[in-house]
Amino acid sequence: MTRIWRRNQALLCALFSFSVILAVWQLSVDYGFVKAFFVSTPTRVAVELTRQWSTGELLANVQVSLYEFFFGLGLAVAIGGALGVLASWSRTFEHVLEPFIWFKYSSPTIAFYPIFVAWLGLGEPTIIAIAFLFAVTPIYANTLSGIKNTDQDLVRAAVAFGARRRDLFLKVQLPGSVPILIAGLRLSVGRALTGVIAAELFGATAGLGFSIAYWGQKLRTTEMMASLVVVIILGVVFTQALSIIEARVDGWRTGPGREQQ
Repeated sequence: MTRIWRRNQALLCALFSFSVILAVWQLSVDYGFVKAFFVSTPTRVAVELTRQWSTGELLANVQVSLYEFFFGLGLAVAIGGALGVLASWSRTFEHVLEPFIWFKYSSPTIAFYPIFVAWLGLGEPTIIAIAFLFAVTPIYANTLSGIKNTDQDLVRAAVAFGARRRDLFLKVQLPGSVPILIAGLRLSVGRALTGVIAAELFGATAGLGFSIAYWGQKLRTTEMMASLVVVIILGVVFTQALSIIEARVDGWRTGPGREQQ
């Protein structure tokens, strides 16, 4: 029993805390502390999710949002990662990009929504562009930081043994920066999902954000909460999946000898 607890402690604790939240939510409505009109209840949300699944409404909305999410995140990873690598190789290139990065950090990303609507129109292109803007900065910053902050003792040792710049990057800097890269990707996953939902709230005809806005305008709390719960579940699943990937990749980076220590 103790061994099972140690191996699955994080999962069991998460399930326990999640169960407590659901219980408090349900009981606070059942005993009249909060009106169901404002927050619905877990049981009602579960019934509504079953209904939406049976009609195909839920699957259709999830598919639309996931397509926009993965497209925007993929662009952010490709472009942000490439820019981060280039900036780590060239201080001049880093200085050229720095004003744009600070501008992106300091400005509310959703404020660009009207501009993209004017350029791209309503619908998927604009939503993907917003998701990309939300996600690209953490990817760039963590890629740059991860490569620049590689253990300098390892770098000097590799150079002393005649490592070329390509070997230095592929065999020392890239493996050494994996934890920071994964941390940046985890941040970007949440931000990209936020960008998709926020953009869908304003101008979409399908997707989870559209569903939240549609049912919210009709004051149908249960239907709205059902879509919101799905968004939360997707966010948790994606971030936890990245945690698992991080653990496995970090094990490859450190090697079996260090893991045993």
